[in-house]
Amino acid sequence: MNRQACQYAIVRFMPYIETGEFANVGVLLWAPKTRQLRFKLLRKRYARITQFFDELDKSLYLKTMANLETELNRVQGMLKNKAGVFGDNDREYGFHNGLFQELIRPRETIVRFSEQRVVLSKNPDETLAELYDYYVGRNFVTKEYQETILEKGVKKLLEQRHLAVRFTRRRIADDFYGATFPFVEQDNGDAIRAIKPLFLGQTDSTAIIEHGDRWKLRVEQLRKRHLLKGPVLFPVKGPNSDKAKDIRVDAFEETLLNLKGNGIEVVQHTEQDRILDFASH
Repeated sequence: MNRQACQYAIVRFMPYIETGEFANVGVLLWAPKTRQLRFKLLRKRYARITQFFDELDKSLYLKTMANLETELNRVQGMLKNKAGVFGDNDREYGFHNGLFQELIRPRETIVRFSEQRVVLSKNPDETLAELYDYYVGRNFVTKEYQETILEKGVKKLLEQRHLAVRFTRRRIADDFYGATFPFVEQDNGDAIRAIKPLFLGQTDSTAIIEHGDRWKLRVEQLRKRHLLKGPVLFPVKGPNSDKAKDIRVDAFEETLLNLKGNGIEVVQHTEQDRILDFASH
């Protein structure tokens, strides 16, 4: 199948014009050759939006997105009803330079659009899904990426209280087994205290449980070999969810219970006082 040039714009939610802060909440895709307008909006699992704009009533976001969806559906319907109006040239260029640009032009409103961008696509529906997963779903944010962010947060916290000098990144290992911790306190070469932030908010509940179990096993193996001689702290970040029932939350809570014990402490990554208390002893 030949690829076609499509135009797209990212939908941005900007409730406070004064600050210029925004969140990506959707993607709008225009395929000129087939004269089809596609869009995908964040209508569910929007907790990160309301958490970021924490002063905002979530009903404003829901109403705004509902109104936008209604308008975009109206445009789609107009295109369908006008199917025979445009000739080939108009279909590829005239509408693209008119209605699509009118949709995304800058306005002083809560909903904004990014600049127009171009992508080559074999399948516009698949391309829309891919763009949405990247710009809204942020599928590039892996577990490793998330844990790096958590580690930076812990490091900054320790530096603010002048505790960072006590901890170094170290691989605790012998000839048979080892594991790397970002924060290890040592005494005469022995690892006497360790901190390892864990991201436990994966999209799959099995991955949450397995990641927690993997790190508990590592601690147990290091203790078995007398390589880790002190307590371990896991500052954790769980799944963001606005569902009434989310099995990922259940998996997260089960993982917290499984992790605790055998000298392992678990705290939320936001519990700064508890992290500092652990680090300062």
